[in-house]
Amino acid sequence: MKKSVILLVLVSIMVIQASLSFNAFGAPCATCGGEENWAASANNFLEGKPINDTPSSLSNPQRYRLTNSDFNSSLLKEGTGNLTSNPNNLGATSTLNISLKDINAMPNPVNSGKPVMITTLFGNNSSNSLGNPVTNMTVHATIKNSAGVEVGKVNLERTSGEEYAGIWNANPTAGVYKATIVASAPGLSKSFNDALQIDVSKAA
Repeated sequence: MKKSVILLVLVSIMVIQASLSFNAFGAPCATCGGEENWAASANNFLEGKPINDTPSSLSNPQRYRLTNSDFNSSLLKEGTGNLTSNPNNLGATSTLNISLKDINAMPNPVNSGKPVMITTLFGNNSSNSLGNPVTNMTVHATIKNSAGVEVGKVNLERTSGEEYAGIWNANPTAGVYKATIVASAPGLSKSFNDALQIDVSKAA
């Protein structure tokens, strides 16, 4: 009789343990949101494969953001969508890779009210300059007096090769004047500040 009772108790304990084991291994995974495939996990472990690529130290919201492709795609669009619309990201005017090889004014000094020819000669700073911009530029000279006030502007036309020239009528009063040369091409420009001094004398 005692043996029967003991046997019954042992059987009951085994049934309880089996039930607990089933609940532990078959219950839904609270952290992953679904039923865990323990057989696949065991195989991955034996084969040396990671069971979960998402770091376990992350919180559930962090894991969601890391593994959700739609969420990451929207972040990527938000991060890059304003690159072209932001004025600060638009390509600013670059500097022409040219040099001012020579500049002169004829006559200089010039009498007030008389014309003076301004001639410039440019050169490429690099032999790799595409399209030889020196022969395809817009050039003008800005004339300022000793106080820095603009008194005239002259368009310089290409006369030959890398030479540009234009005429300024020296109408202002006698004094010392400085010419700043500005050369530009599509998307490019370069200034040569106070590149030329013109002495205007009082008319006789």
